[in-house]
Amino acid sequence: MTFKALALGDKVEISRLKFNMNETYKNEQVYASILQDIGDNELIITAPVKNGKIIPLEVGATYVLSIYTKNGLYKCKTSVKNRYKQKELHFITFEIKSEFKKSQRRKYYRLECILPILFTDINDNIWNEGLIVDISGGGLRFTSKQKLGTNTTIRCKINLAMNDKVNHIDLKGNVLLSDIVDFDTMKYETRIMFCDISNVDREKIIKFIFEKERMRRKRKKGL
Repeated sequence: MTFKALALGDKVEISRLKFNMNETYKNEQVYASILQDIGDNELIITAPVKNGKIIPLEVGATYVLSIYTKNGLYKCKTSVKNRYKQKELHFITFEIKSEFKKSQRRKYYRLECILPILFTDINDNIWNEGLIVDISGGGLRFTSKQKLGTNTTIRCKINLAMNDKVNHIDLKGNVLLSDIVDFDTMKYETRIMFCDISNVDREKIIKFIFEKERMRRKRKKGL
């Protein structure tokens, strides 16, 4: 079974499903990865990593894959067929066990911008500086000198200036990916998804995004 909406390089979230006594499935830990190959009724991803260690997903176990494509978010039920290593990289082959379903989860508009950010791992109190390069109501992307572990949780502080007022926002985010983008300066790009964010803070971010877009449109029109 192949699916035309998928593309190599799409971001994948993997969640383990556990069958309970009520005959329902319960989501457990969620891991992030990248789609590497698409076969006949199979998907191959890079093995997820947490705190620098490969996560050994259980062969034969049931997982739900959430795949972020250019056409939206799709989900399917799978089982781990095998795990293997090739040229120092670890891969996992999943056998597709259900039809792909498009998720109706809300999609947020992403604003390209340059904003300072302070961040720290929630397990310590060492604050680092970075620059946000885009932000949405669901997460953000920033560059920094630090490589962060996939699936770790960080605390972020950002200031959003709007209508002569500055909103100071302190929130948490789960690291989806953190990769080097410039070897000369050892600069890393990190993507996070907000977690435990209040509706108030999310609305502040969304209002900031739409206000900045409104100002950009006015400048383009020469107003």
